[in-house]
Amino acid sequence: MFKRKNKIQKRNKSDDFELVLLKIINNEYEFNMVKGILDEHKIPYIVKEHGIGGYMRIISGTSNERVDILVEKSVFEKAKAILEQFGLQ
Repeated sequence: MFKRKNKIQKRNKSDDFELVLLKIINNEYEFNMVKGILDEHKIPYIVKEHGIGGYMRIISGTSNERVDILVEKSVFEKAKAILEQFGLQ
């Protein structure tokens, strides 16, 4: 009745990106500093919470769990150099 067309979408290489671990943070003070520095320099990042850290941050606004800051591979060296200027690497 109806014919299904198989559409194969080609992925554009510019759409692909690789995340790398920039920093592991264990306290809220350092977490806020790193976020502020990366935001100020317009470096995109992803925060990966461990354990119940994400839920705790939603409920109480803070977390005692480990946090990983991930950045795109293409901006890793720039982000690392900026954090080193502030003594955070």
